[in-house]
Amino acid sequence: MRQQLGSGKTAVLVERIIHKIIDEKIDIDKLLVVTFTNSAAAEMRERVLDAIYRKLEEQPEDKNLQRQITLLNKASICTIDSFCLEVIRNHFYELENLSPNFRIADATEIELLKQEVLESIFEEKYETENEDFIKLINIYTSYRDDTPLKELILKIYSYIQSNPFPLKWLEEKIEMFNLKDCLQQDFSKTIWGKILLEEIEEELRDDISILEKIELELSSDITLEKFYQTIRKDLEQLENLKHNLTSWDTAYQKARRTKIYNMAKAKRRL
Repeated sequence: MRQQLGSGKTAVLVERIIHKIIDEKIDIDKLLVVTFTNSAAAEMRERVLDAIYRKLEEQPEDKNLQRQITLLNKASICTIDSFCLEVIRNHFYELENLSPNFRIADATEIELLKQEVLESIFEEKYETENEDFIKLINIYTSYRDDTPLKELILKIYSYIQSNPFPLKWLEEKIEMFNLKDCLQQDFSKTIWGKILLEEIEEELRDDISILEKIELELSSDITLEKFYQTIRKDLEQLENLKHNLTSWDTAYQKARRTKIYNMAKAKRRL
């Protein structure tokens, strides 16, 4: 059972626990109730105790309910982190190379360890002059300051940790960049080509909307006719480009031929 904060959710979960205790005759210490925070776990334990006492007022001779009050002290009502830590502590001998005196590092220690590991990896790659690593450095940073690349790696690491299977997820995403089989087809048919063209179309739609508003304002003043015509030509070109995003090559060639008119020139023609 997992407790979630929100209107009524805690009360519903407490009722489910009481139902299992009374109707299904399951002892409270045989249930695992997982919350998001320690405070939520404490609140859940207190609410369950209150609910048991209320039931006892209705059934004061119920031995099962009386026993649950005692069992509640060792019931697993906790955060998922606390539960996992307890499981490891109780079964550390089944894990390889794990000392029974292990402890959980705090946030500062974890950050320092990540930095140390990253520095060690970079130093090794520099010394061996790893070809792939050198390419990565040239693309994202420089020998003088490789900090941006390190920050990017840490950011990616932190992001993938939110996934239940981070390495598997990362391998799947890396494979999406394997476009060898896609080189023979239109790039716009690939997942990345579609994303890029969709973003370009969205940008064009926003630009066209802005220019249309300017065009409307200029159309009401005859003295601004030259500016109006310039905006009109820009709009036509952007509309034309938006309608030619059918393939990557077509969009590329059309974009190369698109020239936005210089407003300063229109001003000089006034």
